[in-house]
Formats: sequence, C-alpha cells, structure tokens
Amino acid sequence: MIEQLRQFYGNQVKPFRFRLTIIGLLAGASFVSVILFQVRVKISGTLDFAFLIWNLFLAWLPLGMSYIASSFSRQRRYVALTLPLATILWLLFFPNAPYILTDLFHLRHQIKDVPLWYDTLLINWFAWTGVLLGVFSLFIMHDIVRRSFGRIAGWLFVLIVSALCGVGIYIGRFLRWNSWDVILHPFERMREMLYYASHPSMQSIIFISVFSALFAFIYITTYSFGLLFQEHAQSISQDNT
Repeated sequence: MIEQLRQFYGNQVKPFRFRLTIIGLLAGASFVSVILFQVRVKISGTLDFAFLIWNLFLAWLPLGMSYIASSFSRQRRYVALTLPLATILWLLFFPNAPYILTDLFHLRHQIKDVPLWYDTLLINWFAWTGVLLGVFSLFIMHDIVRRSFGRIAGWLFVLIVSALCGVGIYIGRFLRWNSWDVILHPFERMREMLYYASHPSMQSIIFISVFSALFAFIYITTYSFGLLFQEHAQSISQDNT
C-alpha cells in the first residue's frame, strides 16, 4: 500500500516539476525580453517597440488558459460544459503567441541610433519566446485531446489548430482584429469572416499556408525532440539498473 501511494504521488509530482521548470524558463526568457526592450528605450529615447511588451503579455494568456482547460479535463463534474468553453477561449487567444513572428516587419522602420543587429535580436527574442509559449500551450491541449479521444485525434487537433493559427495571425496582422473582437462583436466579425473566406486573395492564401506549416513544423520538431530525449533517458536508466 505504501509503495502504491509512493508511485501515485511520484507520478503526480514529476509532471508538476516538469511544467514548473518550463514556466520558469519561459518567465526567464520573458524577463530577458523586457530587459532588452529597456536597453533599447535608453539608447533611442523612444518607446517605438512598446507593442512588443503587450504582444508578449497576450502570448502568455493561452498558456494560462491551457492550464485551466487541463484542470477542467481532470474533473468529471461539469466537464462537458467547462472544458469546451475553456478550449474555445484558448483557441481565440492562441494565435497571439506565434503572432510576434510578424513583428519582424517593423525592422523596416528602424531608428539610426539603434543598430539593426540589436533590433533584429530584440524582435527575434520576443518572437521566439512567444513561439515557445505557444508550443507549450499547444502541448498541454494536445495532451488533453490525446487522453480523451486517442492519439490520432490528438494529432488531428494539432494540425487543425496550426491551420487556424495561420488564419488568426493573418487576421491580426492585416485585418487588425483583436482576439476579443469575436466576443464583443460576434455577428459583425462573422459576416466579415465569411466575406474574406469567399473572396480570398493570393497573399492571404500564401501567408496562411506558410505560417500554418511553419508552426506545425516547429511543434512537431519540438515534440519529436522531447520524445527522443525521453527515450534516451529511459535507455540510460535501464543500462544503470
């Protein structure tokens, strides 16, 4: 009985430590992002790239929502209502995480006092932090779907989310919509969405396809590396026993 309890709590602690470590690393990356921005403000005397701070904050929201969805998925009471709502909210805000990649467009508006390499480093640091936030957030949601509906459904969910992510990034960058617009103006946004879907431009098709494929590739690569490291660690532990 004692051994069973030990195994049970051990299995609960390991995922907690893993997620806590990941959050700590992401928080550290976000802290460095803010420091890099403050250095730029001091050099240039302007707040030109202040939008990066806001975009990084928005990138954290899907991660928090994925944790809420994960907690709901482990509770049987009201799960049929709470989990879909949490998932929909997560999906609305999820594109904000990889959206920061498009902030590289702002390198065209560069100030002479700030070296180009510094602005490139600054935006890339913010962008990579946002992508990692999105990857880990999707990892949690992927795990929920996999546990609930199976492995195939889990990967189908990843592909669908990647495609919707490309759509969301395009909407945010070129149509200038916000995630909360769908909540505040649902019917207006739905009509506009139907119009753009029925009259797609070549730019929108290429942009959405490329960014969807890019994020899917990043997620699958990161996920695969995680499995390889896990298998390697297990093989080492077996060799030592």
